[in-house]
Amino acid sequence: LGGYVKLTIVFCMGLFLVGCAAIKNDYFPEWKELDSFKREWFSEHLRAARENPITLPTENEIYRFTWLRSFHAPIIVRVECNEKCILNAKQLSGAGGYSPGNVQFKNKRELTTEEASKLRSVAERLDNWVYKPDEEIIGMDGAQWIFEMANSNRYQAWNLWSPGGEKAAETYVDMCLYLLNLTNFNIEKSNAY
Repeated sequence: LGGYVKLTIVFCMGLFLVGCAAIKNDYFPEWKELDSFKREWFSEHLRAARENPITLPTENEIYRFTWLRSFHAPIIVRVECNEKCILNAKQLSGAGGYSPGNVQFKNKRELTTEEASKLRSVAERLDNWVYKPDEEIIGMDGAQWIFEMANSNRYQAWNLWSPGGEKAAETYVDMCLYLLNLTNFNIEKSNAY
C-alpha cells in the first residue's frame, strides 16, 4: 500500500477510537462526583438499553431512573417533558449486577396531565436535595437506584444503594417508585429492593 493509503487508514482508525472513547463516557458528563467504576457500570446498562445521554443545555425537562438490581432485570425509565411528557421505559434481559442483556420489554406513552403534574410535584421536593443516610450501610447485593433530572440550566443526579425503608430517602424512593409505577411493568413486591 502507498504511504497516502496507510496514512488515511491510520487517521480513520484514530478518529474511530476517539469517537468510541467519547461515546463510552458521555452518559454522565455533568456528574463529576461519580467514580469511574460506577460510571462505566451504569453506562454499560444505558448503552444496552439504547438510551440517549442527558446533555446540557436541554430545552426539555428530563427525568431518568435507572434501577440496577443485582439479580434482576435492569429497568430504565425516562420521561421528557416539553409541551407533553413522554415516558420511555425499558426492561433489559440481563441482571443489574452482571451483564445487562438486551431490551426485553418497552413501554412508550404520553403521560396524562395528572401524571405529569404529580411527577413535577415530587421532583420539586427533590430539587437541591442532599442525602444524609440514617446510617451507613455497606452491602454486597441489593440495587443501585440512580435518579437524574435536568432542565434548561441544571443537571442533578443521585445514586443510592437499596434505599427502601430509610426515612432520609423517603422522597427519593417516592420519586423512583412513582416512575416505576408509570411503566405498567409487572414487578413483584419481593423483587423491589
